[in-house]
Amino acid sequence: MLNDRRQRVLRLLLSTREDVSAAEIGQTLACPARSIRYDLSAIGQWVERHGASMVGTAGIGYRLEGDLGRVREECDRLAQSEVPVYEYVLSPRERVRRMLLLLLGEERPRSLQSLADRLGVAKSTVHTDLDTLQGWVAARGLILERNHGGLRLLGAEVIRRQAMADLVAELADEGQLATLLDGAPEAHALLALLRPMLPEVDWVALGAVAREAGSPDLAVYLSVMVSRLATGHALSLTPDHIARVAATPEWQRARVVADRVEEACRIRIPPEEVANLAVVLEGARTGAEDLTALPEASLGMARALAGLVQTHLGMPLAQDPEFVMGLALHLKPVQHRLQRGLAVENPLLDEVCAKYPMALRVAQDVAAVLEAAWHTLVPPAEVGYVAIHIAAAIERAKLREPRGLRALLVCGTGVGTAQLLATRLRGLVPEVQVGRVTSALRVRDVMAAEQFDVVITTVQLAPCPLPVVRVSPLLTEGDVGRLRRILNDMQNRSGRGRPPVLKDVLTRDRIALDCQAATWEEAVRRAGGLLTATGAVEERYVEAMVNTARELGPYIVLGPGFALPHARPEAGVRQVAIAMVRLARPVCFGHPENDPVDLVFALGAIDHETHLKALMQLSELLGNPDSLEGLRKANTVDAVLELVNSVSAVEI
Repeated sequence: MLNDRRQRVLRLLLSTREDVSAAEIGQTLACPARSIRYDLSAIGQWVERHGASMVGTAGIGYRLEGDLGRVREECDRLAQSEVPVYEYVLSPRERVRRMLLLLLGEERPRSLQSLADRLGVAKSTVHTDLDTLQGWVAARGLILERNHGGLRLLGAEVIRRQAMADLVAELADEGQLATLLDGAPEAHALLALLRPMLPEVDWVALGAVAREAGSPDLAVYLSVMVSRLATGHALSLTPDHIARVAATPEWQRARVVADRVEEACRIRIPPEEVANLAVVLEGARTGAEDLTALPEASLGMARALAGLVQTHLGMPLAQDPEFVMGLALHLKPVQHRLQRGLAVENPLLDEVCAKYPMALRVAQDVAAVLEAAWHTLVPPAEVGYVAIHIAAAIERAKLREPRGLRALLVCGTGVGTAQLLATRLRGLVPEVQVGRVTSALRVRDVMAAEQFDVVITTVQLAPCPLPVVRVSPLLTEGDVGRLRRILNDMQNRSGRGRPPVLKDVLTRDRIALDCQAATWEEAVRRAGGLLTATGAVEERYVEAMVNTARELGPYIVLGPGFALPHARPEAGVRQVAIAMVRLARPVCFGHPENDPVDLVFALGAIDHETHLKALMQLSELLGNPDSLEGLRKANTVDAVLELVNSVSAVEI
């Protein structure tokens, strides 16, 4: 009898008439070529008993000859066998997944011994794996029943089906599913693997139905539905539930899909199944054609959340239409899933946590707002997907960041020294964008063809309409200082001066220490009063900050013990400003993790961008545990200003 891997090797050989080397087979199946050679020897002996032979040619590869139809039949029969032999050691994860395939596929209990025989391991190994299996099923609302009769899974049919769909997603990526839906020979191993759980599935037919419906992902749901119906397990919904769904636009679409499934699979789809299919279709991701159909409420929520993300990160993400629209489109199916208790897997969650911790942290605050608005818990998998949207917006913002003044670099020959200068500039003066490198002889022609702001040269040049800065090819420290002074003057004269930094907007008269406040509203008004007293905002802006916090909840509490109340610029902001109030006694804003608050920073912004540099520096200050502790222990305003100045280095 052939083990699981050798069956896959055999399927691969049956799928081609060409010679295939052991190295090619190993690469396809992610196995060492040496192991594949051992497998080929065993397969050769097996096929000889079924009317065929293995032909191996040194330096070329292997192929099958003889009665290949009979071999295919025997291979199919072997795949459907109840007790295949595993001659290699499965990993714990593989063992758990195979046990799930068996337990989810039927209702009757299975003994530990039958599972051990199926996997080719000892009973004690199966027993050890049960804790992991228990965690997997419990996370999906199922119960693992253990008694003298064996093991079985208990739970509502709709929950069981979702667990089955989750398991398919774990076992096969999109590429593997595509081969399954296309009926490709490479999918035979996956087909055999899924058969214990989904024995009654015509994947090619269901793939055609799903593609016709405009949602290939639907094939997994349909495969589970058909298999469960074929084995006598239908959903149970009340007539009222069915009637409510029948009144929705998705009912007709679901009815069309159900009719196609009935025709393709020769199975009756009852109204209960059509109703649940309509719910699934309603929650499916919409395509680009639905952008204009988004309700204003969805766009409004997305804009508000984008503003929250922008405030946290200090980056102009609220002005990124791709981010706002993507968020609005994403939130629609998320709300649908959460309201109906549908789970979702996020295979990228661990990678997102590792690569984009800040995006994940902000996504958690976004989730808190959604939980308050939707009155339901947002699980980590969904938070991870929101973090992916935020991370993508961050990357786009980096690409759009202005690179400063565009420079033409000139030297005597146009190569060598100028290239060295360009490299030094990128490292020491990154605010200069090196637009072009040319020779002194071609300066006039290049300037006539392209736009530049400044000329940086290593040689003497004739009079030029643009500012000219002569430097050493090695770009000395003196060159860097002189170049930055000139560039700063140019930016200020052209209206492209630097944005305000933290020390410009958080000034002495906007800092108050050890203030009294009985509630969060009083704390916000105390900080807002400093903005009003210095002429930065109008009185109405302070009330707007309080009202915004009431409407959107305690999201303004950005971290442990500190909050950033703010409102829209049109609510009465006259100039960019930040005020700081340190409370004598902390107050609660209602944040589940970051209360109580003792540091309140009121922000007034004239637009969506000018304040971002200062906000980034404030975030840096509050993100440093030593600086944060310094703000809390400072005895004087001068001590606070010293900390503010430490993060307020001006970058030209």
